[in-house]
Amino acid sequence: MCGIAGIVSLKPLPAREVAGICLQFSDDLAHRGPDDEGFVLIDTQWKVHAYGGNCTLPELKLPHIETAEGEFMAAFVHRRLSIIKPGPAGHQPFWGDKQVLCYNGEIFNFRDLDGEFGFENQSRTDTETLFRLLQNRGSEAVQRLDGFFSMGFADLQKRILHLRRDTTGVKPLVFTQTDTAFAFSSETRALRHFLNTASINPQAVFHHLCEGVMLPDQGFYSEIMSVQEGMDVDLQTLETEIVYYPENEEKPDADLRSQLESSVGKRLMSDVPLGFAVSGGLDSAAVIGIARKLMGADASISLFSIISSDPKSDERQWQQQVAEFNRAEWHSFAIEDAGPHLLEEVARATDLPPIAWNNLAHFELCRRAKSKGVTVFFNGQGADELFGGYPDYLYRDFWTLQGMFIGKNHLPVSYREAFKENLKLQAKIFLPFLSGMAAKRQAGGMLNADLWRNDLYLPRLSHLRADHKMQADFYGQKLRQMLAWEDLNGMAHGLESRNPFADDKQLAKWLNVPLKDKIKNGYTKGVLRDALQDVMPESVRWRVDKKGFTVPDAALTWKHRNAWSGYFMSETLDPWASRPNRERLLKNLQEGDENALKWYFRLSALSVFLQQSNA
Repeated sequence: MCGIAGIVSLKPLPAREVAGICLQFSDDLAHRGPDDEGFVLIDTQWKVHAYGGNCTLPELKLPHIETAEGEFMAAFVHRRLSIIKPGPAGHQPFWGDKQVLCYNGEIFNFRDLDGEFGFENQSRTDTETLFRLLQNRGSEAVQRLDGFFSMGFADLQKRILHLRRDTTGVKPLVFTQTDTAFAFSSETRALRHFLNTASINPQAVFHHLCEGVMLPDQGFYSEIMSVQEGMDVDLQTLETEIVYYPENEEKPDADLRSQLESSVGKRLMSDVPLGFAVSGGLDSAAVIGIARKLMGADASISLFSIISSDPKSDERQWQQQVAEFNRAEWHSFAIEDAGPHLLEEVARATDLPPIAWNNLAHFELCRRAKSKGVTVFFNGQGADELFGGYPDYLYRDFWTLQGMFIGKNHLPVSYREAFKENLKLQAKIFLPFLSGMAAKRQAGGMLNADLWRNDLYLPRLSHLRADHKMQADFYGQKLRQMLAWEDLNGMAHGLESRNPFADDKQLAKWLNVPLKDKIKNGYTKGVLRDALQDVMPESVRWRVDKKGFTVPDAALTWKHRNAWSGYFMSETLDPWASRPNRERLLKNLQEGDENALKWYFRLSALSVFLQQSNA
């Protein structure tokens, strides 16, 4: 797990300027890779020059980048968090005479690829395997990779920069373009500093406030966008071409249990300590239980969780059952112990406005795991999208599944609720203006009028039936948003997140199995539950009341309302939200008003973000 960045220029840049850009990139990404630092510069003759910095491993004996002389057309920056083969063997950027690779992630099948193609992997790292594969087979060979990644691969002979990332979006990759340069990075902060200034994207602000949604293709800065799957950049003209991977339409070719063991087993590959998030639900318990089976009875396992004094949000009894079942060391943190400063800390570390308290809670969870020596952190994101765990899928297929709601069943929603929510979905399809009316009513006149020129994002998906919505969620906004927070919160503490259910090879094939076939004996995610009978407590395996990674948002916001009032009423928000209506909300704010407190949190978070982005 690492941080990557690069720049390509249409005009030659003097060494001093290039060095300054590279060192700024490296500083901005240092938290992602504290173990090593590398730079590769491309001169006007398209020749490669490797340099180091203050954090470069001394045994590499690379000249310092500030000693570079001449003019350069491109540069690549890498900050390394050592997971496999700590030491100089995994140093990046990895380069040859005509190619440069800057890569972030883990390739689990690299040894198989070495054997298949006869690569002499002298460093015995996945980085060298990836370089040889791209060098010999071209960028299309990315489809052979089993893992998670983002990368920039420059083919200097063909004058093309290939940007690629895994299809589920585990690893971030953003880019920006000016009249004379193209730049990419793992995080927006590096590109923001490269641009010197970046304007706030009104669409991103609107969807953040009204729907709690991060758009899949746009971020909070108008000039900085996200690579979705792939992009090719002409190194001589900066012309770009979007690249898409072919859809996987295959059905599962093995039983689910063996696929789960394969997905978890691959991700146990590490030369540094592992840790596991435990929520108390089926998905995290599945990852922990399978890991215990694979690691053996004597292996040490550390679990980490958030607990709460609010009985509606507290999951400690289930978390304890999972810990005891797996004979694991369990560490918990009461979210009520978090101070008001956590909002500012998360916004500063992630360069994003938090959407809800679970973003803050997860940030603190990562901090606690790192404090116990963990470097690789497992979670259960992706299982609901694969196996139909969200009630939304039941609402969408109500008329197909209605027989399952009648009589004795274990579905998480009732017949009446599913029927009512299905009618709401139909209304959004045929009367889309109702969604806008409902959102405006909830906003209570809070937003300035020009923001309502943007369309709401979520109603655009109303017409999708469950199977197509699960596909859209797994490969699109829903899972990518959660994975983005997983990555940014983890990397803020030098922690690599691993997501066995976000497997775009074997497990993704379950998206091609209809929802009705995943419900068994009246249980959603029934096929998953059946595959887990010996790896978790039965009480957890058959839970239907789990609601995800939840914390008492309203109560926590109420607790910190006074500490955040300066942010809520800051002039920074005046271009976005009505000051008189904010004053009215603050004056009439009540402890149990969940909608008002939601707006209080999101506007306060936006204010913190806006102030820090201008710092």
